[in-house]
Amino acid sequence: MNPPLEAALYYASIGWAVFPLAPGQKTPRTSHGCKDATYSPEQIKIWWSQWHDANVGLACGAISGVYVVDIDVRENCNGFESFREFPGVPVTVRQDTPSGGAHLFFTAAIAPPNANKFRPGIDIRGDGYYVVLPPSTHPNGGTYSWTPGYEPWSIKLADYPDCLRLQKKLPSYISKADSTDCNNSLGYSDGNTLERAGLYLSQCDPAIQGLGGHNALLWAAVAMVHGFSLTESQALDLLLREYNPRCNPPWDVGIPQEHKDFCRKVSEAKKLVPQQPEGWLLNDPSYFTHESSCKINVSSLLSDSVPSENTFGTQAVPAVQTVQNEYEFLIRPTGLLGKICSWINATALREQPFLALACALAFMGSLFGRKVKDAMGSRTNLYCMGVSRSSGGKMHAISQIRRLACEADCLYLLGGDDIASDAAIEARLSREPATLYLWDEMGHKLVQIKSGQNPHLAAVVSLLMKVYSAAPSIYLGKEYADKENQKLIVQPCCCIYGTSTLQKFAEGIAPSELQDGWMGRCLVFIAPDMPEKSRKERSDIIPDDIVEQVRLWSPRELPREEPHKISTFVGNSNQQQPPRQLLIPTSHDAEMIFRAFDSETVEFGKQNQLLDCLWSKGEENARRIALIVACGNGNENAEISSQDADYACRLIRYLLIDFGEKIAPEIVSSEIESRKRRIFKIIEMSGIEGCMNPMLVKKTPFLSQKTRQEAITDLIASGEIAYHQLKGDKLSQFHYWTAKDYRKYLEK
Repeated sequence: MNPPLEAALYYASIGWAVFPLAPGQKTPRTSHGCKDATYSPEQIKIWWSQWHDANVGLACGAISGVYVVDIDVRENCNGFESFREFPGVPVTVRQDTPSGGAHLFFTAAIAPPNANKFRPGIDIRGDGYYVVLPPSTHPNGGTYSWTPGYEPWSIKLADYPDCLRLQKKLPSYISKADSTDCNNSLGYSDGNTLERAGLYLSQCDPAIQGLGGHNALLWAAVAMVHGFSLTESQALDLLLREYNPRCNPPWDVGIPQEHKDFCRKVSEAKKLVPQQPEGWLLNDPSYFTHESSCKINVSSLLSDSVPSENTFGTQAVPAVQTVQNEYEFLIRPTGLLGKICSWINATALREQPFLALACALAFMGSLFGRKVKDAMGSRTNLYCMGVSRSSGGKMHAISQIRRLACEADCLYLLGGDDIASDAAIEARLSREPATLYLWDEMGHKLVQIKSGQNPHLAAVVSLLMKVYSAAPSIYLGKEYADKENQKLIVQPCCCIYGTSTLQKFAEGIAPSELQDGWMGRCLVFIAPDMPEKSRKERSDIIPDDIVEQVRLWSPRELPREEPHKISTFVGNSNQQQPPRQLLIPTSHDAEMIFRAFDSETVEFGKQNQLLDCLWSKGEENARRIALIVACGNGNENAEISSQDADYACRLIRYLLIDFGEKIAPEIVSSEIESRKRRIFKIIEMSGIEGCMNPMLVKKTPFLSQKTRQEAITDLIASGEIAYHQLKGDKLSQFHYWTAKDYRKYLEK
């Protein structure tokens, strides 16, 4: 190897996307420059075998998670003098440039806008820009080098400091008086329309390449020139400062064609005639203050207004994406996953598409287990939980997957139907490292584990957490006096599909498990209401194309020699030898979607501290699902496309929001609180008619009269329920309502 290649491979290994530059120059060797950047070792080796002395370029921004402060030193301009204005900048990774300047490398949850001449001699480099990395050579003959003690292998990237961000201000050519006059001419006198329009742009959907990005920019421009009634110059300035930096990738307005393309969207927006009245956003309370930007209703995130693909050729009307529309999209995946789901649904007495999706994902995760990975090292092991009402058709998907495994000769993937102990799971995985557990009544199992009454079950959840994280490496089981009893599992791929009712599943989860990583590893699919029975004739035949595609993957592993293609897979060899994986590449557009989703999950976590650990695993889980979908879409030339990434991110977003709304409120910290929640639910279901005490007793036979009354007293004291004594003083005559329904009862 040569030094530039070794360096490029190292940078790629830590998640930095690199690409080749001309030797001793800053000019890209590839056709699209930093847009071609990758962290695929195979592609990097190809590039440097072609240009062995190429300089190394780093694509800044979301693709690498790196934002660079470029301090330049040149005649009559010393960036270090300007940098003294910011004494609070944290210590971070740093390199010295041959011209006497420096590059400071930061990470950022919220990307800083690109800025040329942020201060004299200081530029900010993010999406769409790149910097040269060591050991590259400068045009002046010098060599780029890491500052001793500040190399990326020595210290971590610091968070990007707020003091180095552009401060919001009115354009120099628009005075505050002009802004107020503009507002007054429209009948408004708040004088901060530009500030509120900027707030709108900080919340609306950014433009993402490959996902209708041009339409997203056009709708943002429509909101500016029509929603806030700004002039074209005002709208353009705000879009460039507030909106463009959030896009993936942003328009590089330093390139004349891209600048022209960006400006043209504002002119096009001015010509469109929305169906809303002119200035409809001027009095929208959501954009009165910056504090309102934090008040996001989680439910509304599934129904935000987004531009449809065909909207702007005729009229500028946003298409409202409802929760139901999103659900309908998610239950219709593509490729092998879609085929399996369609077959399961077509043969169901009560069709449960969401449960079919969950079960099929877990099955395919075990099928592809230990055979594939992506550039980030993601594997396909998943823990999927299907939640629905009792007798709602939960078992159908399980029975069909068992039939498919039998027909496709991969019954060896299926583990036992019940849990005996953590040691039993270890023993199974040591025999078959890729295993799918299909467990009915998962909620009851979790309740048993949580109770601690069975010591053999006590460590099951802890084991499952460890095995989940060990998928790319090795799991070493418990240490025993007898060495033969210790289990060594190479790259375990343990997949689970468990079913439960919502209430029992919530009972099996402790509040601490929302933070310790267990629930972050579980994907909970909550089925809609009880579906009606289907009376159509159902076939017992499994489609041949499904069986054949499963058989293609089933008994194989990648040989230890080249080439790496599925057609060269051979039969299983010694399982103690680490198997090799087929590397499934991630397209540039798909990577941008994952990066954007990761930033989104950070914001979700900040808004709900209880669920922040679940959201923090959002990108990781999305990458696993996208890998499964991609492998089901293609064999020899599988690639994680932007469509695969979009589907996976949308599915994870939907699942987490659904969990936060429907299950998280049911997870309680004590048995006393659990009783109160169950009693409250019974009373709540009675609605405005209320619940008589005899009915409450009938529905809570598991409680003694004393325990029941203590819970009711607490609920009354907290104001959650109200009561009314119909006659006499007998307990049987008490009538209970929730506080909300009691008010309705009195009004009635």
